[in-house]
Amino acid sequence: MRQYPFIANADVVPVEQPDGTYHVHINTQDEWTTKLDLGVSIDQGIQLERVELTEENLFGQGILAEGYFARRREQRDAGFLIQQPRLFGTRTDALFGYGRTRVGNFLEQTMAYPFVGEVGRFAGREVYHRRDQLYTYATGNGVDVTQVLLPLQEEWLEISFATRLGRPGGLTLLGLGLSRDRIEFGGFPNDVEMVLDNDFNTTFPAPDETQDVLASQINASATTRLNLMLGLRQVRYIRPAHLDSHAEVIDVPLGIDLGLTIGRSIPAFRIRGLHDHNDIFTRFRLFAGHTSGQVFMFLNVGGQGRHSFRGDGWRDLFAEADFYTYLRTGPSSAHTLFFRTSATGGWSAGTPFQLTLGGREALRGFYEDDIPGARRVLFTIEDRIFLRWPSPDVIDFGFTLFADAGRMWAGEVPYGTNSGWRGSFGFGLRLGFPASTRAVGRIDLAFPIRDPAGRGPVFRVTLVELIGIGSGFTDHQLQRALRNPVGPDLFLTPPR
Repeated sequence: MRQYPFIANADVVPVEQPDGTYHVHINTQDEWTTKLDLGVSIDQGIQLERVELTEENLFGQGILAEGYFARRREQRDAGFLIQQPRLFGTRTDALFGYGRTRVGNFLEQTMAYPFVGEVGRFAGREVYHRRDQLYTYATGNGVDVTQVLLPLQEEWLEISFATRLGRPGGLTLLGLGLSRDRIEFGGFPNDVEMVLDNDFNTTFPAPDETQDVLASQINASATTRLNLMLGLRQVRYIRPAHLDSHAEVIDVPLGIDLGLTIGRSIPAFRIRGLHDHNDIFTRFRLFAGHTSGQVFMFLNVGGQGRHSFRGDGWRDLFAEADFYTYLRTGPSSAHTLFFRTSATGGWSAGTPFQLTLGGREALRGFYEDDIPGARRVLFTIEDRIFLRWPSPDVIDFGFTLFADAGRMWAGEVPYGTNSGWRGSFGFGLRLGFPASTRAVGRIDLAFPIRDPAGRGPVFRVTLVELIGIGSGFTDHQLQRALRNPVGPDLFLTPPR
């Protein structure tokens, strides 16, 4: 229920009756469901990133319907989205979206009968995505040619089913599915463009030598795989206050969740002229959460790769590890200390992949395209202070002090750089309106440490808290490079 975007807070309380039965009392705090949102951010200048008209509770059935225009960096998407939870009164969730991109069209469609937390013995997924898009490579230059835009076409189809054995708190998952992954580069090399001075409206055709720089990651393919999934889950949920938000609205998992996927390519649904892999694909993920008094610790480790039987060995290897720690002096303490350690990397990537060291989810004193490479480590310490001022019944208001450190290794990606250690530090405000909302906006001023360009601080405004357990562990730069997203964790609502 708390996954409905218009429910700011929900409490479920069992009340025992004289006859031994229970009545369940549900109290909710709702937000407006009809919204006209202007997604304005301040990050390397004022940017209108999104305009959307949304109804989050259409016909009183929890249906989300929206039309939107998204404009961020290379993205120029205009489309609509309809999302129907509990289709026909069942646990089935449905989603359909369609629209235009900067270089073509996109279509996304999903039918999912998920596990809801620890509830459910059977789950299924049917997913189809197709998108014409641009992949952005950062060149590492602060001026002149700052990015390279590579057009590509992606298509993804998955049909998977799973069952769970055991009791809540000790569940075993077995799953089986069929997937098909296609990627093409129809515009390479003629339609590759370069961006001048970070202005994505100012582009020009890339010279011939750019083809050589990108060539190692231009490998079109279409592969069908039969996937076997195994999961072990021992998880319970708590609702602590003052972690990422100011109010008690986040369901935090504790325990262990382990998932493994093994996929074997099969000679089916081939496309003439496109390479089909002969390989075994492997994906694994481990989540662990633990609390001791007022210390909360979360670990997320994941990786994937494929072993080719055509003499290439292991290819498209990606790995990530995150360790988050929260420390409070008491359950109602105004201070929450947050620590982050993250490592992300890729090896032998045959399709577009690149990380950067700067940005609002990394070193916040650097710009988003600063210091590209293939392998990255990050450290963060932050003091989040909740101030019961000026009107805690109307607005959540807080202050934050933070410091980041990190390093990038060039690896084998285009424009990769060995950075040495860099850092940033800063301060900011954290705001939530209305009070007790799940959404926490930030206004930050971050100062770079060891910036060769000698630039000043970065002023940044974001409408969500991007770093913490509430937003999950998704690395968006890594996510756009991953192929064959199949795993036990994706049967869960919400996925974690």
